[in-house]
Amino acid sequence: MAAHHTSRRHLLTTAAGIGGTALAATVATAGEAAAADTGTGWLNVRDPAYGALGDNSADDQPAIQRAIDAAGQGGTVYLPAGRYRIASPLRLSLGVTLRGDWNPHFPDRTFMADSFVRPAYGGVFEGEALIVIDPAPVQDSYYKSAYRGGPRLYGLALRGCYDDQAIKAQNAAGTGIDGIRVTPGVKDVGMDKVTVWRFTGDGVNAQNAAAFQLNQVHCVGNDGHGFTWGDSQGTGGGLVDADLFQCYSQGNGGNGYDILNPNAVTMVDCRAEWNDAHGYHVTGINYSMVMVGCNTDRNGEDGFHLSTSAGGRFLQLLGCLAKRDGREAATGSAGFRITGTAAEGVVLTGCSTSTGRDDDNTGSYSPSYGITTSALNSASCVSVVGGEYVGTAGPFNDVGAVVVRHSGVTAGTQTDSGIVWDKSDVHMVSGAAGTVRDVEFRSRGANVRWALRATAGAESGSNQGSDFALVRYADNGTTLDTPISVSRASGRVTLTTPGTTVNASASPGVNLVQTQSAGQGYAVTGADTSSRAFQSQVTGDSVNRFALGIDGTQSFGPGGSAGRDTSWGRLGSARIGSGDSDIVAGMAGKGLRIKEGTDAKMGTLTLNGATAVEVATTAVTATSRVFLTVQAPGGTPAGVAYVSGRTAGKSFSVKGVAGDTSTVAWLIVEPA
Repeated sequence: MAAHHTSRRHLLTTAAGIGGTALAATVATAGEAAAADTGTGWLNVRDPAYGALGDNSADDQPAIQRAIDAAGQGGTVYLPAGRYRIASPLRLSLGVTLRGDWNPHFPDRTFMADSFVRPAYGGVFEGEALIVIDPAPVQDSYYKSAYRGGPRLYGLALRGCYDDQAIKAQNAAGTGIDGIRVTPGVKDVGMDKVTVWRFTGDGVNAQNAAAFQLNQVHCVGNDGHGFTWGDSQGTGGGLVDADLFQCYSQGNGGNGYDILNPNAVTMVDCRAEWNDAHGYHVTGINYSMVMVGCNTDRNGEDGFHLSTSAGGRFLQLLGCLAKRDGREAATGSAGFRITGTAAEGVVLTGCSTSTGRDDDNTGSYSPSYGITTSALNSASCVSVVGGEYVGTAGPFNDVGAVVVRHSGVTAGTQTDSGIVWDKSDVHMVSGAAGTVRDVEFRSRGANVRWALRATAGAESGSNQGSDFALVRYADNGTTLDTPISVSRASGRVTLTTPGTTVNASASPGVNLVQTQSAGQGYAVTGADTSSRAFQSQVTGDSVNRFALGIDGTQSFGPGGSAGRDTSWGRLGSARIGSGDSDIVAGMAGKGLRIKEGTDAKMGTLTLNGATAVEVATTAVTATSRVFLTVQAPGGTPAGVAYVSGRTAGKSFSVKGVAGDTSTVAWLIVEPA
């Protein structure tokens, strides 16, 4: 069909003649400038050449479609204020701009009473969507695949038939009507200031299409999803090469945004509230997606439900807010839920969740958790940087054990009496089992100096697995040693070279409390018998005053620079003593004490004159020296008592003279 050229005078006259406002004159001026550039001009659907009435009664679809077909590539079809009723879809394929001049953000507050495009009531409408965008002729070259620019929708209010019973019956039969349907193969679609309200299907439904630019597109009160590039079963196409800015999805029966396999997608300042399911539902392989300043409020399930699959990259969220979500979920809802098999995890930077009830302060507080994770593989993580997270059951439900909390994260639990804040600042380092997990300390511009490390030991799950270590590095970045390590299995601390220095300012300097029954206090293993188990000195000494060798030998010295001159220890089998000094009792009144009794080396006996008295003791040997002294004279003391016989290892005998019954003490001493 030939393009229809409209002069400025003709456009103004037509707009005024069919009820146009001063706004139409403004649009016409802009249209004249556009016409000069494109050659197709602005085509007014109420121009007699097309014949749309906008009276909410006649079927305006043929008239509007004629204008669309006449505009062709690069043309603009203008819908002045009016109520356009259509009985079949408007179809666009070439780069036509379909333009109105209304776009209510909250259509329920305006009821969109004056200006809209709507499907015919009473089951008359035949089609899958009010507006259908089909593929343009596709060229061979990648750079021409969008056919010099795709369709554009601007300033449109699309009003569904939510309250029409016939249409509701269609929806019950699974044939609900979408507001906008983008069919597979479409590339380069722009929507600016478009409201899609109360359709029995989805607000915007696009499958296997690419290159979307959506600005201030509002999907409100639709039976299906607000926006969908996929579905809850993970089928259909994905969202590719898309930018969404200040889009709004409110009160829809499904998800606010249902996105499958996002690739090169950026969402900025978008909002999802009061949808029955999730606010943002992201599934499939996440090749590349960034969400900035997006927020939710009082969605039925999770605010952000991110269930990505292996094969893609991480999902980046910056400054996103999840508020009061989970109103339809009895338990377990989350502001941010990360599940599935994430490819490289999710990064939350400066994001937050908050709890709340309905606007009238009724209903239950939600969500249950700020962040919930589950079923992630061990290579994935949820990196949380800054932000504030609150839930009714707790701030975090890290079932997948993948949350890595960095500095600045605030957390709290909502109770009936208020929020109980967790004031700790937790830093987490997470990695796959069997890998090294380090916190490194460096000099700026230089190699690593120290590292706190969870080692690569296998995680068995029975209190076994990776150990903890402090690693020391050389200036060139190579590992020097591990001064401290802690066993995961036993909890034992190991100190390696060059040893340990303890500077104590209070007593005791080292206090070991052994709580294990029959446990060992200290155990020292030396390289050889010349090693020392312990040594001590006074500040200023150049030579240790006391040393305990690994073989148990103790040596003593006067301190200062003088060497140790006295030692004692094991001299042989069952022998202890000093090879270089006497054993001296250094104070008056101190001496030798020996316990008496069976098989002792000291005791007393009573003489029986010249008759031998036998003393049974295994302590006596063939070379024993037995010393006898009278302790209490008795009978006819003669002052003479002597050892009259012995059996080594069994006994010895003592005799006196006739009539002597004195008490005699005996002492057995072995010669050195």
